[in-house]
Amino acid sequence: MELELPDEARALLDAVVAIGSDLDLHGVLRRIVESSCALTHAQYGVLAIVDDEGTFVDLVAHGMSDEVIERIGRAPVGRGLLGFVPRVRKLVRVDHLAEHPSYEGLPAGHPPIERFLGAPVLVGDRIYGHLYLGNGPEADAFTARDDELVQVFGRAAGVMISHARQFEESERHRTWMQGVARVATALAPSLQDDHSLNAMADQVREMAEARSVVLVDTTTERLEIVASACADDEDLTLTVKRYAEQVQQATATGELVDIRSVPGQATLVVPVRTDLAPAAAVIVDGSVAWRELESVERAVIATLADHIGLTLDRAEALRERHELLLAKDRDRIARDLHDLVIQRLFATGMQLQGARNLAPETMRARVDEAVVYLDTAITDLRSTIFELGRGGGRGYHEEVRALISEYAPVLGFLPALRLSGQVDRSLTPDAADGLLLTLRETLSNISRHAKASRATIELAASSRWVTLRVSDDGEGFDPALVERRSGLDNARHRAETLGGSFSIEQAEGGGTRAVWTVPALA
Repeated sequence: MELELPDEARALLDAVVAIGSDLDLHGVLRRIVESSCALTHAQYGVLAIVDDEGTFVDLVAHGMSDEVIERIGRAPVGRGLLGFVPRVRKLVRVDHLAEHPSYEGLPAGHPPIERFLGAPVLVGDRIYGHLYLGNGPEADAFTARDDELVQVFGRAAGVMISHARQFEESERHRTWMQGVARVATALAPSLQDDHSLNAMADQVREMAEARSVVLVDTTTERLEIVASACADDEDLTLTVKRYAEQVQQATATGELVDIRSVPGQATLVVPVRTDLAPAAAVIVDGSVAWRELESVERAVIATLADHIGLTLDRAEALRERHELLLAKDRDRIARDLHDLVIQRLFATGMQLQGARNLAPETMRARVDEAVVYLDTAITDLRSTIFELGRGGGRGYHEEVRALISEYAPVLGFLPALRLSGQVDRSLTPDAADGLLLTLRETLSNISRHAKASRATIELAASSRWVTLRVSDDGEGFDPALVERRSGLDNARHRAETLGGSFSIEQAEGGGTRAVWTVPALA
């Protein structure tokens, strides 16, 4: 026997069944609007979803084509009747739209509306959104029956929305947990931390449905980008600059910073905890997946940051281990050079000097020359030992070598370099910069004016002074011209500022000698 129901009850039941047949939240919302229009015979329907502050964040429309919506061109902002319904928080029915005190007109391109019915949609005690129904001037006005149907249907719709949201959240949580596992997989196996961190950024951007994800080093004032992922060719330096203040805040407090500058989106700045590596932070810009940060989402974000911190610490530990192994090798090589090679060279020199008096007169000059070469080799070896003892990093004398190589094609020859003493340990950063600038100016002058075929650069460090001496076999110089060379004057000024001196003089046998001296570090 078929149960006979009133038309209103059957229509309401059909509408409830329709919206309950879809688990997807957006599908549920779409069916709510369609069923509301069917129940009330409305031509147009809109469900405006709001956030906790009542700001419109999304719209689900029925009865208007995409072309019409595009022609309207702007989303409602809660003015006029659309804002009146949220203010009174109850159903509003209007037979003649233009006669209502809150009416402010329709946007350009909007279909003509004469009849209006609006009501809040509640999920529990919270207003989830507002349902707006409309009819044109030729259609019938809404009735008290429509009011009752919309209110009853609205309560049922609220329950369905709650269920759909719970299902969506559970699915989202499951997806996030899978994402965390993928991030952990991306970070775990690779010793190339740059590659793994960029893979992590890609995974986080996909999980968060974000515009971009940037990992920054917060120990530098410029907030250097360590890893990144973005959807297009976005300039990520501008993103980092935009959120620099929030990055500093997150680093100082150790707490996530949530920025809601655009409705429906969130930008998150997450501090990364490290023990060995420099402090860092992750910027998740323009995420639509984290519109509402609950405890689960915060736990997910904290877990991701911890994975990143562990990866950075592991990379730092590997670097320190590598440097320790290199330091041990350098110490071993330095000991071997000092204890074996230098001592043998020194012994060889002593034997040659002892044999000199026994050699014929014609051989003594050659013996003396060999002893000089041995002394030079011992000096160079000692400089190498000092460099090995100093450890990693590019020493000042390496900068000097690079500068000499740079000017060799211009000069037409490679100047000889003589090193003596612990130059790297004897120069302040300012003195090292001044030395390089002076050497550059001197080599430039040799290339332009000296017409030299050979040059020697001596870099010596004693307990009190560091001296740069540059000699060439060129045509010499005119003292009057030297006084007008601003580059050499700058070299003198730099030396005097550091407590040293600079001089340029004719070398014995022709050519020029420039001497730049500054105090050594105590």
